Amino acid sequence: MENLMNAELEMEMQDMEDTVEDFEPQDDLEVGESVDDDQDIDLSEFTPSVCNQQGRTVSKAGAMSVVSSKNGTRVALSQGVIEHLHHPDSIQIGFSDHQIAIAKHLGDHYTSYSMKQSGTKSIIYCKELVKQITERYGLDFRNRTSITLSEVKYVGNGNSTVAFIQVDKR
Repeated sequence: MENLMNAELEMEMQDMEDTVEDFEPQDDLEVGESVDDDQDIDLSEFTPSVCNQQGRTVSKAGAMSVVSSKNGTRVALSQGVIEHLHHPDSIQIGFSDHQIAIAKHLGDHYTSYSMKQSGTKSIIYCKELVKQITERYGLDFRNRTSITLSEVKYVGNGNSTVAFIQVDKR
């Protein structure tokens, strides 16, 4: 049975290779060839794209994103925040009415969260942390999967730095 499946897979792969080898580009231009700017263009065979574009507010870069979706929950910290905190392996998080404090060490009563790298972001995979942030600040994920917080202030604390991320209760 396995041999039959492997043989079928090989035949499909060969068919795909044959199709790719037989493919000839239909465009008159070769890669790297220049374009004649004075040439008239006939667009009569094209159908125009027509739709209403929804405007999006573009804010400054995010310091922290809270993600809550069916694919998982996590907190993502930007590369800038991690650099200001001197690239810790783990962080601690504290809450006030309108700010989240983040540092390598805030105190012995705080939980330390390890982080994983994903591109330029440092990710904390902790469903309970996302739940705490969501409930404390009334974050609404009904029409979105992530909320990004952009306003951050850094304060030196002895030999370390604390990031204070502004959160407006929603």
